[in-house]
Amino acid sequence: MPSTPRYVTALVSALNLRKPQPELLRTLDDSEWEQLLVFGDQMHLTIPLAEACGDFCPSWVHARVERNLADNSQRFQVIKTTYAEIADALRDANVDNLVLKGFTKAPEYVPDPRHRIQSDIDLFCPPESIFRARDALSALGFEAQHRVDDICEHLPPLRRKTAWQWRENAYDPEMPLAIELHHSFWDHATARCGPEAMNDFWQRRVARRLEEISFSALCSIDNLGYLALNLLRDLLRGTGIVTSQVYELACFLHRNSRNMEVWDKWTKMHDGELRRLESVSFLLAKTWFRCDLPEAIETEIERLPLGTRRWFESTATCPSPMGWLRPNKDRIWLHSSLLETTAEKRKVVFDRLLPRVLPVDAAIASKMPNSSPSEESDLYRYSRYVVYLFTRVAYHLQILPTTLWHGFCWWWSARS
Repeated sequence: MPSTPRYVTALVSALNLRKPQPELLRTLDDSEWEQLLVFGDQMHLTIPLAEACGDFCPSWVHARVERNLADNSQRFQVIKTTYAEIADALRDANVDNLVLKGFTKAPEYVPDPRHRIQSDIDLFCPPESIFRARDALSALGFEAQHRVDDICEHLPPLRRKTAWQWRENAYDPEMPLAIELHHSFWDHATARCGPEAMNDFWQRRVARRLEEISFSALCSIDNLGYLALNLLRDLLRGTGIVTSQVYELACFLHRNSRNMEVWDKWTKMHDGELRRLESVSFLLAKTWFRCDLPEAIETEIERLPLGTRRWFESTATCPSPMGWLRPNKDRIWLHSSLLETTAEKRKVVFDRLLPRVLPVDAAIASKMPNSSPSEESDLYRYSRYVVYLFTRVAYHLQILPTTLWHGFCWWWSARS
């Protein structure tokens, strides 16, 4: 995209899976490398870039990544220790669970869990036991620091209160871990599309072992489906895509593009509606990182509505690898293209263009885990809400003309 910084273009070109162009990295000066590393840390791509294109990185970048790897190795040890602790607590409370995302991505999506940033541990528990799981973790000191009213798949994140402060290190071993307790794999009520129930995912869970920890996880095919749905959810909600999630998915697709056994199982285990939604994320992976796709996925992409495919082809709406660094509302046109009825399309468009007033807790949801809303005065909380509300209204009004113009360009390309 024309507005994408040169260092982002160089990074994405270097990680292109079909025809990588790492030589573009050599055209960057030290200032651009500094910006690239900041972006790489935010999008969790610094370590993958160094692994794939180490010969094209300056020596000082190698030294920096070595420090990152050392810190991340210590952090992974903390993750394993913390998981073992909470797994024991949930076992004592008779709460069945499985691990989502995180270290379950190794080795199919990443070669080593130490080579990716993990800021939380995601667990799925059946809805009937989700609050018992929360209470068991509360006994270990994990508490919700704020409410999150617009997330339907999981409870508010749980953290231990610590004295830790941000030290400009995304790989800090001492950074507090959050625990997210999920009770749903997909929020059909909010998305208005996709499967209404996904009980088969839970029934097909498998036992896994990674080094010294044992855990339950989704089977390989369902794990692929969940990761694709999770990416699509972030894409539709505009909560910000971490670019490494797209890259990891692209790597899996590229390596398995000719593995017919995988795609035969995928076709049999996932119904047509589920495959339709997954293929949207697969199309994003191909758009950004030019990965090879198996014939089964190419077929599903061809079955997508024309408006959905045009959304990725149009320069007006196609999402940038800059992720949440460049927020916009172009996602509403993608979301509307996936819906069946005109009434549903209209509701999504108007709800997203002119959102309802946010609750008070939305203004304080981004606070650090060291503080709690209960420690603030009501006057201070409401004054923060007024400021937050004003900034959000200004933001929505500012990007409304651009969103409408991009929507018209997208509509016209699909009509043509």
